[in-house]
Amino acid sequence: MKFGFSHTAFCSAQATISSFYLKLSLSSKYKKPKTKDSMNSNNFSRRRFFGTSVTSTLGLTLAPSILKAQSPNPEPDPVAKEFKPETIEKVWRNKQSDMTYRMLGRTGFMVSEITLGTLPFKEPSFIPLIEKAAERGVNYLDTASGYAKGRVENTLGNYLKNTTEREKFFISTKLSNYYKKVDALIKEMLKGVSASKRQQMHDKALQMIEERAVAKPGYHINYFRGQEKQFEKSYFRHVVLTEYGYKKEWREQIKNSARQLLDESLKRLQTDYVDILHFPHGCSMPEMMDDEILRELFAEFKQQGKIRASAVSFHNDVQYNLEKTIDVAYYDAVMVAYNIANHAALERPIARAKKAGVGVLAMKVARALVKNNPEWRIEKLNCSIVKDNLSKFSKAYLWGLQNPNISCCVAQMETLKMLEENLQIVDKKVELTKE
Repeated sequence: MKFGFSHTAFCSAQATISSFYLKLSLSSKYKKPKTKDSMNSNNFSRRRFFGTSVTSTLGLTLAPSILKAQSPNPEPDPVAKEFKPETIEKVWRNKQSDMTYRMLGRTGFMVSEITLGTLPFKEPSFIPLIEKAAERGVNYLDTASGYAKGRVENTLGNYLKNTTEREKFFISTKLSNYYKKVDALIKEMLKGVSASKRQQMHDKALQMIEERAVAKPGYHINYFRGQEKQFEKSYFRHVVLTEYGYKKEWREQIKNSARQLLDESLKRLQTDYVDILHFPHGCSMPEMMDDEILRELFAEFKQQGKIRASAVSFHNDVQYNLEKTIDVAYYDAVMVAYNIANHAALERPIARAKKAGVGVLAMKVARALVKNNPEWRIEKLNCSIVKDNLSKFSKAYLWGLQNPNISCCVAQMETLKMLEENLQIVDKKVELTKE
């Protein structure tokens, strides 16, 4: 996408729209959905949001610098009122003088501002990069059982098997295949359902996706191939379970599958616990978190000492999934796609998450600069931060860390050069400019 006007005019237009949005946000109050099916009728509805999405996406570059602004008459948030950060005991790992750390919500984990995403770490050749990151004060490793079918967890395990190395990091993993068992049970059950009924439920799922506009450009961003397909699978699962419910015998089968998945991850990681466990991994609709099995499993895993904190991650429907994460009140942290392209929808719920004690890990902060015609996003970033000595990726992380309500940026760094470039922006405060 290319603009037919100058850089200065573009930045000036953004500043004007940002000022308008700030006034609008200060004069409105967020209304939570009253029922599962009322999400498209909120005070600031999805349809209304998408009607203004082009304007807001272009204009909200300055939003992180105005996050401290609050409504003069905010509604009390019953979820957030009990959290008092000053009462939380800080938990430190690998504290280094040249790294800056932030508290990850109610966990008390003091995580480095830049953390290490390990998706490409399939081979032992990446271990020197982990070692160098540790030397520089990075203390959080993010992985998942689904990364290269467990090979990434194996790589990390070969590094972490040394007890002294394990204690340098907060380790986070995800149960990538949690819903594989659920879907298998549903598939078997549907063999006894007529083809017309199955089609009816499928059509209802597609209708819900359309009504909520969750896949509409301007709100939804694809970061990887097939990401949008998660909507159809998740919504169909939801419609089926709403229609038929969990069969009594399913509960223990689903729990046993999750227990096995976690034990397999711990074995690959060569540790007896992880600090943070995410599931669902890649949540695509808020109702997925209305599940007592999830709540019960997290409580069980914590009691057994296999995990320290519960979390969820998502790339899709980021605003409403984040709101739901806070509302269900059993998640300690959340990893959400947050960047220069989508932050307009996220600033309010991220601020609310911090008030509720839910730690926010920002992922895909730089990914939006390389996917789906990123030119206007790069231009927008350059309008915000005028620093010519930074790569666009380092600048993206610097932009993200200006938001005081997130705890860290998860960065995928595959070389020592990338590591050094990104770590130079920690503890940097900049005034986000309009030119």
